[in-house]
Amino acid sequence: MTENPPQHPGAGGTDSRQAQGQPPFGAPQPPYGAAEQQPYPAPGGPGSRYGTTAYDPGAVGQEMAEPKGWARLKTLTLVSFGIHLVSGIVGLAGLNEDLIRETAAAELEAQGMAASEEIIEQSVQLGMAFGMATMIVSIVLGIILYLLVFLGLRGGKNWARILGTVLAAVGTLYTLVGLAGIGITLAISPVIGTLTLILSVLFVLVNIWWIVTAFSKDVNAYMRARSGR
Repeated sequence: MTENPPQHPGAGGTDSRQAQGQPPFGAPQPPYGAAEQQPYPAPGGPGSRYGTTAYDPGAVGQEMAEPKGWARLKTLTLVSFGIHLVSGIVGLAGLNEDLIRETAAAELEAQGMAASEEIIEQSVQLGMAFGMATMIVSIVLGIILYLLVFLGLRGGKNWARILGTVLAAVGTLYTLVGLAGIGITLAISPVIGTLTLILSVLFVLVNIWWIVTAFSKDVNAYMRARSGR
Protein backbone atom coordinates (compact mmCIF):
# COMPACT_ATOMS: atom_id res chain seq x y z
CA MET A 1 0.00 0.00 0.00
CA THR A 2 1.22 3.43 -0.79
CA GLU A 3 0.90 6.20 1.64
CA ASN A 4 -0.71 9.45 0.69
CA PRO A 5 1.58 12.40 1.08
CA PRO A 6 0.72 14.54 4.06
CA GLN A 7 -1.51 17.50 3.37
CA HIS A 8 -0.19 20.80 4.59
CA PRO A 9 -2.69 23.36 5.81
CA GLY A 10 -3.43 25.92 3.16
CA ALA A 11 -1.83 23.95 0.37
CA GLY A 12 -5.07 23.53 -1.65
CA GLY A 13 -7.25 25.99 0.21
CA THR A 14 -5.69 28.99 -1.44
CA ASP A 15 -6.44 27.74 -4.93
CA SER A 16 -10.02 26.79 -4.04
CA ARG A 17 -10.74 30.17 -2.45
CA GLN A 18 -9.26 31.97 -5.42
CA ALA A 19 -11.37 29.88 -7.78
CA GLN A 20 -14.46 30.95 -5.85
CA GLY A 21 -13.51 34.59 -6.20
CA GLN A 22 -12.47 34.92 -2.55
CA PRO A 23 -9.11 36.33 -1.42
CA PRO A 24 -6.58 33.92 0.01
CA PHE A 25 -5.96 33.64 3.73
CA GLY A 26 -4.03 36.57 5.03
CA ALA A 27 -4.95 38.88 2.17
CA PRO A 28 -6.70 42.17 2.97
CA GLN A 29 -10.48 41.81 2.97
CA PRO A 30 -12.50 44.24 0.80
CA PRO A 31 -14.94 46.61 2.53
CA TYR A 32 -18.32 45.16 3.33
CA GLY A 33 -20.66 45.27 0.31
CA ALA A 34 -17.93 46.15 -2.17
CA ALA A 35 -18.04 42.76 -3.84
CA GLU A 36 -21.82 42.88 -4.24
CA GLN A 37 -21.96 46.29 -5.89
CA GLN A 38 -22.62 46.06 -9.60
CA PRO A 39 -23.03 49.02 -11.94
CA TYR A 40 -26.55 49.38 -13.31
CA PRO A 41 -27.15 50.93 -16.72
CA ALA A 42 -29.06 54.19 -16.83
CA PRO A 43 -32.64 54.03 -18.14
CA GLY A 44 -32.60 54.00 -21.90
CA GLY A 45 -28.84 53.32 -21.90
CA PRO A 46 -26.79 50.25 -22.77
CA GLY A 47 -29.01 48.08 -20.56
CA SER A 48 -31.87 48.18 -23.05
CA ARG A 49 -32.47 45.00 -25.00
CA TYR A 50 -33.85 44.36 -28.45
CA GLY A 51 -33.87 48.05 -29.32
CA THR A 52 -36.34 49.02 -26.57
CA THR A 53 -35.77 51.53 -23.83
CA ALA A 54 -35.36 50.46 -20.25
CA TYR A 55 -38.30 50.47 -17.86
CA ASP A 56 -39.07 53.95 -16.63
CA PRO A 57 -41.40 53.94 -13.61
CA GLY A 58 -41.98 57.66 -13.97
CA ALA A 59 -43.70 57.12 -17.31
CA VAL A 60 -46.50 55.03 -15.82
CA GLY A 61 -49.80 56.90 -15.43
CA GLN A 62 -48.70 59.94 -17.42
CA GLU A 63 -51.67 61.70 -19.07
CA MET A 64 -51.58 62.42 -22.80
CA ALA A 65 -51.31 66.11 -23.55
CA GLU A 66 -54.39 67.77 -25.05
CA PRO A 67 -53.97 67.88 -28.85
CA LYS A 68 -54.56 70.95 -30.99
CA GLY A 69 -57.67 69.35 -32.47
CA TRP A 70 -59.33 69.18 -29.05
CA ALA A 71 -58.55 72.83 -28.37
CA ARG A 72 -59.95 73.68 -31.80
CA LEU A 73 -63.19 71.88 -30.90
CA LYS A 74 -63.68 74.20 -27.93
CA THR A 75 -63.01 77.25 -30.08
CA LEU A 76 -65.40 76.10 -32.80
CA THR A 77 -68.05 75.44 -30.16
CA LEU A 78 -67.86 79.06 -29.03
CA VAL A 79 -67.90 80.32 -32.64
CA SER A 80 -70.94 78.19 -33.48
CA PHE A 81 -72.70 79.41 -30.35
CA GLY A 82 -71.97 83.02 -31.28
CA ILE A 83 -73.44 82.53 -34.75
CA HIS A 84 -76.47 80.79 -33.28
CA LEU A 85 -77.05 83.65 -30.84
CA VAL A 86 -76.69 86.37 -33.48
CA SER A 87 -79.00 84.44 -35.81
CA GLY A 88 -81.62 84.32 -33.07
CA ILE A 89 -81.37 88.07 -32.53
CA VAL A 90 -81.67 88.71 -36.27
CA GLY A 91 -84.67 86.40 -36.35
CA LEU A 92 -86.34 88.32 -33.53
CA ALA A 93 -85.61 91.60 -35.29
CA GLY A 94 -87.21 90.23 -38.44
CA LEU A 95 -90.44 89.45 -36.59
CA ASN A 96 -92.42 92.54 -37.54
CA GLU A 97 -96.03 92.64 -38.59
CA ASP A 98 -95.36 94.17 -41.99
CA LEU A 99 -92.89 91.44 -42.92
CA ILE A 100 -95.20 88.66 -41.72
CA ARG A 101 -98.16 90.26 -43.47
CA GLU A 102 -96.30 90.45 -46.77
CA THR A 103 -95.00 86.91 -46.33
CA ALA A 104 -98.49 85.56 -45.60
CA ALA A 105 -99.97 87.36 -48.61
CA ALA A 106 -97.22 86.04 -50.88
CA GLU A 107 -97.71 82.47 -49.66
CA LEU A 108 -101.50 82.67 -50.12
CA GLU A 109 -101.10 83.99 -53.64
CA ALA A 110 -98.59 81.25 -54.44
CA GLN A 111 -101.17 78.68 -53.32
CA GLY A 112 -103.89 80.30 -55.44
CA MET A 113 -105.99 81.33 -52.44
CA ALA A 114 -107.80 84.65 -52.01
CA ALA A 115 -105.78 86.89 -49.72
CA SER A 116 -108.57 88.45 -47.67
CA GLU A 117 -107.71 90.96 -44.97
CA GLU A 118 -109.18 88.79 -42.24
CA ILE A 119 -107.13 85.74 -43.19
CA ILE A 120 -103.99 87.84 -43.46
CA GLU A 121 -104.49 89.37 -40.01
CA GLN A 122 -105.02 85.95 -38.48
CA SER A 123 -101.84 84.78 -40.16
CA VAL A 124 -99.99 87.81 -38.79
CA GLN A 125 -101.10 87.16 -35.21
CA LEU A 126 -100.29 83.47 -35.39
CA GLY A 127 -97.01 84.17 -37.13
CA MET A 128 -95.90 86.71 -34.52
CA ALA A 129 -96.78 84.44 -31.59
CA PHE A 130 -95.27 81.32 -33.11
CA GLY A 131 -92.15 83.11 -34.35
CA MET A 132 -91.50 84.81 -31.02
CA ALA A 133 -91.94 81.58 -29.05
CA THR A 134 -89.78 79.61 -31.47
CA MET A 135 -86.93 82.12 -31.39
CA ILE A 136 -86.92 82.42 -27.60
CA VAL A 137 -87.01 78.66 -27.05
CA SER A 138 -84.29 78.19 -29.67
CA ILE A 139 -82.00 80.74 -28.03
CA VAL A 140 -82.49 79.43 -24.49
CA LEU A 141 -82.15 75.78 -25.51
CA GLY A 142 -79.06 76.65 -27.54
CA ILE A 143 -77.43 78.33 -24.54
CA ILE A 144 -78.00 75.24 -22.39
CA LEU A 145 -76.78 72.73 -24.97
CA TYR A 146 -73.74 74.75 -26.04
CA LEU A 147 -72.76 75.28 -22.42
CA LEU A 148 -73.12 71.56 -21.74
CA VAL A 149 -70.93 70.63 -24.70
CA PHE A 150 -68.29 73.24 -23.92
CA LEU A 151 -67.97 72.25 -20.26
CA GLY A 152 -67.76 68.59 -21.28
CA LEU A 153 -64.99 69.37 -23.76
CA ARG A 154 -63.08 71.29 -21.09
CA GLY A 155 -63.21 68.16 -18.97
CA GLY A 156 -62.00 65.97 -21.84
CA LYS A 157 -65.24 63.96 -21.94
CA ASN A 158 -66.04 61.80 -24.95
CA TRP A 159 -69.79 62.21 -24.43
CA ALA A 160 -69.34 65.93 -25.13
CA ARG A 161 -67.80 65.07 -28.48
CA ILE A 162 -70.73 62.78 -29.33
CA LEU A 163 -73.35 65.28 -28.17
CA GLY A 164 -71.65 68.08 -30.07
CA THR A 165 -71.56 65.97 -33.23
CA VAL A 166 -75.29 65.26 -33.00
CA LEU A 167 -76.12 68.92 -32.41
CA ALA A 168 -73.88 70.06 -35.25
CA ALA A 169 -75.46 67.58 -37.67
CA VAL A 170 -79.04 68.45 -36.67
CA GLY A 171 -78.31 72.18 -36.77
CA THR A 172 -76.75 71.88 -40.22
CA LEU A 173 -79.72 69.97 -41.65
CA TYR A 174 -82.23 72.37 -40.06
CA THR A 175 -80.38 75.39 -41.46
CA LEU A 176 -80.17 73.92 -44.96
CA VAL A 177 -83.92 73.25 -44.95
CA GLY A 178 -84.56 76.80 -43.78
CA LEU A 179 -82.53 78.20 -46.66
CA ALA A 180 -85.17 76.88 -49.05
CA GLY A 181 -87.37 79.86 -48.22
CA ILE A 182 -84.64 82.50 -48.09
CA GLY A 183 -85.78 83.92 -51.41
CA ILE A 184 -89.02 85.25 -49.91
CA THR A 185 -87.15 86.90 -47.04
CA LEU A 186 -84.67 88.49 -49.45
CA ALA A 187 -87.51 89.84 -51.59
CA ILE A 188 -89.46 91.32 -48.68
CA SER A 189 -86.55 92.49 -46.48
CA PRO A 190 -83.17 92.51 -48.27
CA VAL A 191 -81.23 93.46 -45.12
CA ILE A 192 -82.70 90.74 -42.89
CA GLY A 193 -82.54 88.24 -45.73
CA THR A 194 -78.88 88.98 -46.48
CA LEU A 195 -77.87 88.74 -42.83
CA THR A 196 -79.80 85.49 -42.46
CA LEU A 197 -78.14 84.03 -45.56
CA ILE A 198 -74.62 84.97 -44.44
CA LEU A 199 -75.13 83.67 -40.91
CA SER A 200 -76.69 80.44 -42.20
CA VAL A 201 -73.75 79.72 -44.52
CA LEU A 202 -71.23 80.45 -41.76
CA PHE A 203 -73.17 78.26 -39.34
CA VAL A 204 -73.15 75.32 -41.75
CA LEU A 205 -69.43 75.67 -42.51
CA VAL A 206 -68.45 75.90 -38.84
CA ASN A 207 -70.56 72.87 -37.94
CA ILE A 208 -69.05 70.79 -40.74
CA TRP A 209 -65.57 71.81 -39.59
CA TRP A 210 -66.56 70.86 -36.03
CA ILE A 211 -67.60 67.34 -37.08
CA VAL A 212 -64.45 66.80 -39.15
CA THR A 213 -62.25 67.96 -36.26
CA ALA A 214 -64.13 65.83 -33.73
CA PHE A 215 -63.09 62.66 -35.54
CA SER A 216 -59.63 63.69 -36.66
CA LYS A 217 -56.64 61.43 -36.02
CA ASP A 218 -55.24 63.30 -33.02
CA VAL A 219 -58.64 63.67 -31.34
CA ASN A 220 -59.38 59.94 -31.76
CA ALA A 221 -55.98 59.08 -30.25
CA TYR A 222 -56.65 61.46 -27.37
CA MET A 223 -59.99 59.83 -26.63
CA ARG A 224 -58.46 56.33 -26.74
CA ALA A 225 -55.72 57.40 -24.35
CA ARG A 226 -58.21 58.87 -21.88
CA SER A 227 -60.52 55.85 -22.04
CA GLY A 228 -57.59 53.52 -21.35
CA ARG A 229 -56.49 55.25 -18.18
